[in-house]
Parts: sequence; structure tokens; C-alpha cells
Amino acid sequence: MTLTELRYIVAVARERHFGRAAQSCFVSQPTLSIAIKKLEDELGVTLFERGGQEVAVTEIGERIVEQSHRVLEEAERVKQLAKTNTRTNWSGR
Repeated sequence: MTLTELRYIVAVARERHFGRAAQSCFVSQPTLSIAIKKLEDELGVTLFERGGQEVAVTEIGERIVEQSHRVLEEAERVKQLAKTNTRTNWSGR
């Protein structure tokens, strides 16, 4: 499981469409679809019901997407901490 895959599932849940989600992630639709299928296989669950024009998020998918939001927010906090650290002078430790 990667942060990229989590970004992809959050995008699909938001867009309710694989093509639009792929565009918002700046990847091709097949790349996004393959990554999501790989993640579903790894987790052993179906995150999205595919069919018709719109994609539906499964019940477990909703919970995983919510957790993915939190993980991505925390990853962003790590980046911010690193930026803050590079702006302070720690060389005297």
C-alpha cells in the first residue's frame, strides 16, 4: 500500500468516476485502475462498485477512504515538520 494508491482511491471516491479521478491525479485511467485493483487485491476487499456511468463506493470502501484521508493529512504534516526543521538551525546539536 502506498500513499499514491491512497490518493487514487480518495480521488475516485470524490469524483465517482475513474477517468475524472485519473485526470485529477495526472495519470492515465488504466494506471489508476490497475493501482486500485492491486490495492483491492492486497486488502482483500472491493472498494468500488464499477458499473454504469458512476462508480459507487462500497461500505468498507467508505471507511477505508475516510482513513486514507487521515493518513494523507498526517503525511502532509510530516512534510511540514521537515520543512520547518530545514528552516531552523539544528547544526549546533
